Amino acid sequence: MNLNLLNFRRLLLFSPAILLFACSGSNENSSGLAENAQLVEINDPNVQADVLPFSLEFVEQTFSNEQPLPRLQSYVHVMGKSGELLILGGRKQGLHTFKSEGSNFVRDSSNHFMFVIDPSTGKQWSLDVNQLGDELSAPLSATNMQAYHDRASDQFYIAGGYGWKADGSNMITFPSMMAFKVEDMIKAIKSGASADQIKGLISIGKDERYAVTGGELFLLNGNFYLVFGQRFDGQYRAFGGSDFTQQYTEEIRIFTLKRNSLEILSYGSTKSSDAERPFHRRDGNLLEDIDPVTLNPRIAAMGGVFLPGIIGAYDYPIYISGPQNPEIKKDIRQRFSQYECPVISVVQEGDSLNSVFHTFFGGISAYYYFQTPAQKNVYDSVTVEHRNDGFPFIADISTFQVSSDGSYAEYILPKPIPGSRLLGASIRFIPNRALVDLGLAFENGIIRLSKVPNGEKILAGYIYGGIEAENPLPRAPNTGTFVSNSLFAVYLNPKPSGAIPAEKAKKAVFNYNQEHSSGD
Repeated sequence: MNLNLLNFRRLLLFSPAILLFACSGSNENSSGLAENAQLVEINDPNVQADVLPFSLEFVEQTFSNEQPLPRLQSYVHVMGKSGELLILGGRKQGLHTFKSEGSNFVRDSSNHFMFVIDPSTGKQWSLDVNQLGDELSAPLSATNMQAYHDRASDQFYIAGGYGWKADGSNMITFPSMMAFKVEDMIKAIKSGASADQIKGLISIGKDERYAVTGGELFLLNGNFYLVFGQRFDGQYRAFGGSDFTQQYTEEIRIFTLKRNSLEILSYGSTKSSDAERPFHRRDGNLLEDIDPVTLNPRIAAMGGVFLPGIIGAYDYPIYISGPQNPEIKKDIRQRFSQYECPVISVVQEGDSLNSVFHTFFGGISAYYYFQTPAQKNVYDSVTVEHRNDGFPFIADISTFQVSSDGSYAEYILPKPIPGSRLLGASIRFIPNRALVDLGLAFENGIIRLSKVPNGEKILAGYIYGGIEAENPLPRAPNTGTFVSNSLFAVYLNPKPSGAIPAEKAKKAVFNYNQEHSSGD
């Protein structure tokens, strides 16, 4: 265990009625504390005191005498035992373009490297997967893959993903599952192992049922769950075209694997007969979750696009506890962050009431609260010109609460992402796996607030990369986004903090009924 990840006895406290955010460019010292942190007083009249039972701190990391971290989005990741990050797949391109001709997913933007990154020092190692042969290199370079790390076996499973064929002739959703042991792969990359040695670590299986992109893979009660997403083959077109095929899975695929194999042993699927087609979603936040009533693990599907036939996102969650009867909670409304973004998950256990909190870091959203004057100016001008045909990028950090008595609430943190940056889209949160070993998190990684000692803050995990936007909506079509290489350490303190009721947010105004016939 890397003790620098935690350092439980040398920690900063939050001051009452103050939320701590670190200025951009700060770093961790040897005790794991933020240097050059800025205390920002809460002065928004909409802030309600102490409505959240914890405080969060986002500290952007910088590293002296190290090469810049790679700029990536839509990658998959896993944390090794020593706290190093293994990153692969994804793209070096900002938000894909929406042109009717040519390639909207630039081939040169595919990430062809596996990276090992030490988030405490900035040191990195890499392997070019093109050395591994066409069978492995193409699916390992895909974007929006589904992945799951089985801690018991240390196997990292990677399914599907959308990318270029090895010969560059076209793009497909790969019908493949790959797996390898995390510690063996990190060690091999760091030691400069040969391509043949790396290939020997990776297993691959082929099955059309693995061909999914924009969903997620889980292991729950001994079964794999491949949840939602789509299959997209050919060139992406925003509003129609003849050079692609697209099909949303609209199902939860449940299967087991043969022992020591990636071949499916047993298989079934769960569908919905609901006329509103609630399973017709992709690219949302599919999360490891805890049922607040039973404290058993489950899967939460929050957000996702698109409502059938129109540009619009789902704003009610689905909870999956087993193969049968997912809970479709149409009585709950989620205002913020319908697209994939980092989500920090916390459980508060009580004698009579348990609550689960999911905190969403920016991304793309149906509602917003904070905008700088410059951001508001562009947002308003695009809206007046009727060019706002999608949700805006946001700088808001929001928390969604569900409790064991059936109640829910949604809040906006009193300060936006540091620097009011429009960041967070198309990446997932990287939990600190050491918290499970220390008994501070459930086996699925969700933090147990009651186990965190009072007066101490812990490293919850990291936020790395993603799409960053210059403005909430593009000033000109197909412009204004890029890929970030920012790395934030996220700290949690079990001290209550204030927040703004989500009812105070502003709803994004856009052409909701514009029809679409493909990806976006």
